[in-house]
Amino acid sequence: MLCAAGCARRGPAAEPDDCTASTPLVAGVPGSPGHLIASELHPEGASGLATLMRAMEADLKAARAALARGEAVPALYARHRRIRCAWPTSPADREGAFDALAVGYLERVKGFDAAPEKSEAYATVLGGCRACHEQSCPGPLAAIDALAR
Repeated sequence: MLCAAGCARRGPAAEPDDCTASTPLVAGVPGSPGHLIASELHPEGASGLATLMRAMEADLKAARAALARGEAVPALYARHRRIRCAWPTSPADREGAFDALAVGYLERVKGFDAAPEKSEAYATVLGGCRACHEQSCPGPLAAIDALAR
C-alpha cells in the first residue's frame, strides 16, 4: 500500500507516525524523480517534498487567518507528518540532519494541535520551519517571515 507521499506502508492500517526517514520511498509515484508534480507556480514540476511544503505553507496561512478571526484552527499534523517520507528534490537531502529537524518541527505541530491557546504555539511552529530552512534551503525564509506577520 502507498501513502500519499509515495512511501510504502506496511500492514492494513498505517499508524499515525508510520512516516519516518526509514520509510522506503517508491519510484514512479508523483513527486518522485522523473515524475515531478506540475503546478501554476512550477509548470516544470516539483518534488513531493517541495509540493508538500507549499501545502504546509497554505495550511499555516489559513491557520494564521483563522487565529486572527478568533476561529478554530484545523489540526495540521495529519498532513504535515508526511514531511519525513516525501520525495525531496535531491534524494541525497533525505539524511539525518533533515530528519532530526523534521522530527522537531512535527513535535511543534503536535503541540500546536493540542494547545488550547494557539497563537503562541503558532509562533513555535514557525520557529521549526525557520530552524530547518536556516540550515538548508534558505529560499523560503522570506515566506516564513511573512507567515509571522
